[in-house]
Order: sequence, then C-alpha cells, then structure tokens
Amino acid sequence: MNNIITVNDLLKQFNFFEVIYKGNTNNVISIPVLNRTGIELAGEVYFNNKMSPILWSTNEFKYLSSLKSEKEIIRKINAILKLSPPVIIVTTRFDKHIKTLLKVAQKYKTPILKTSLSSSSLHLRVGQWINEKLAKYNLFHGTLIDLFGLGVLITGESGVGKSEVAMELVKKGHIFIGDDAIDIANIGNRLYGKPNDTCNNFIEVRGIGILDVSRMFGIEKVKKQSDINLVIELQKLENTSVGSFERLGTENKYTEICGVKIPKYVLPITPGRNMSDLIESAVIDYKLKESGYNSANEYIKNIKKINKKV
Repeated sequence: MNNIITVNDLLKQFNFFEVIYKGNTNNVISIPVLNRTGIELAGEVYFNNKMSPILWSTNEFKYLSSLKSEKEIIRKINAILKLSPPVIIVTTRFDKHIKTLLKVAQKYKTPILKTSLSSSSLHLRVGQWINEKLAKYNLFHGTLIDLFGLGVLITGESGVGKSEVAMELVKKGHIFIGDDAIDIANIGNRLYGKPNDTCNNFIEVRGIGILDVSRMFGIEKVKKQSDINLVIELQKLENTSVGSFERLGTENKYTEICGVKIPKYVLPITPGRNMSDLIESAVIDYKLKESGYNSANEYIKNIKKINKKV
C-alpha cells in the first residue's frame, strides 16, 4: 500500500504557509506532485489526481484576470474544486483572487494555504518533501555513512565487518545514517536512503551488542537520511580470487539499485588492512574522478613517458 500524508502533516513540516481557510486539513495527499491545472482552468479537464495538492501562482492569476466577470471566475474555480483536491496552495502573485477562491473553497471545505515563496521554490521544497514521504522504499542490508559529503552504502555478507568499520568512520568524524537495515527509494532517478524504523540510530557490533550512536558520539554525528552516491562492497579474500579485484582503477565499476546505476568499489578484507582508511581513499578517488582527474590514467601516462626514454 502506498504511503499517505495529510494537509496537517504539510503544515507541521513547513512554517511558511499562512492558512487562509482551514477547511478539512485531514484531507489525504497520496500523489507526489504539485499540480498547476492551468489547462483545467481554461476548460479542458484532464486533472484526475484527487490526492495531489494544487499550486496556483502567476500564470493562473493572469488567466483568471483575463476573464470578464467574477461569475466566470467562480465558475472556473468551481470546476477545479469540485474534483476534491486535498489542498490549494497559492503564492502572493494570486492575491487579487483569494477572496473569490475563498467563497468556492468554503463550499467544498478545501483548505487554502498562502505563501510568499515562488512557485519554483515550492516545487523544490514542498514537491521534494512530498516525493520523499510518498516514495516506495525497498529494504537493503548494508550500512549508510556520509563521507566527505557523499552518501556511501557499505555492503557485504553478514559478519564481514560493516558495522565495525562504520564505527571507525564515525570516530574519524564522518556522519552515521543507518546500519544493517536501510530503506532505499528511487526518487527522480537518484537513490535516497534512510534507516529502517527498527534500527534508527542503532548499530550492532559483534562481541559488544547494540549501541546507540547518537548517545555515544553525539547527535551531531547522526543524519536521518541521505542521497546514496557510492557503493563500497567488502569481501573476504578467502571467498574471492586475488585476480578478481581492481588493480589500476582506470574506469568506475557500477551496480544497479532500484533501477539506478551507481558507482561501486569492491575492497578485499585481509588481516592488517585499515578498512576505514581504505574506504576514505576510495571515496576521495571517486571524487577526483568526478572532477576529471584519474590517478590510474596519470600513472599509465608516466609509464609511457618512461618507456619512450628507454
């Protein structure tokens, strides 16, 4: 079943809304989009997402202002509100028609919210939040850490040491997001991860047990969610041949999660290797490649220069 939120949830999340008419704030929002309904105002009713908020701003104001009478404006607004949208959001550019809108809204008990934000800002902030709340999440086994501003999903078989290396990374100053059970969603073709409700703030370290990261290291060392930019898989060397691991690293390897292709490093676990240092190095290497610098390619160039001189 899809997630749902209500107009009340919207008001609790954002403090920049002025309630022009409260109406029924228990109205459900279950479609992750802010509808503009410009075509519908003009008379072509294609809007059928009764569970999505409607946003009216400059374009809607200009269209309604072009009509000859208030009676015609009421008729146009009524055609939309009778479809039972959960809420109407208007910007200050719509001010002139708020009183007329209010007359119709009271008939249908449709909440009217006003904001000084622009429509583009509303799409970025409110639209993004609605998308995140209503997204379909899938449960994955792994540990999610924010390293150098990137969301890094550490994966590997049970007992490989994901939680232990996560503790080392948090001690180094990186940010903990979740351990063991990570909920991941594809939102706008990017990966978005958060801890499953069953393990929020907690991490399991074999030999010690369950630890509360926020109480041990401080609430500032914990985030509620993050984009996922990189996957690092830890593998026990005895389970994999040495030759299967990357030696040069000229090109990124990728894996697919929730339909999104994402860069991936595979690191072998061997005695004496400092895995937290290696993970940091992998993240820095990825950031360098993203900026256009590739250490392996530079190394190959240097070898070729040396060979030419011989």
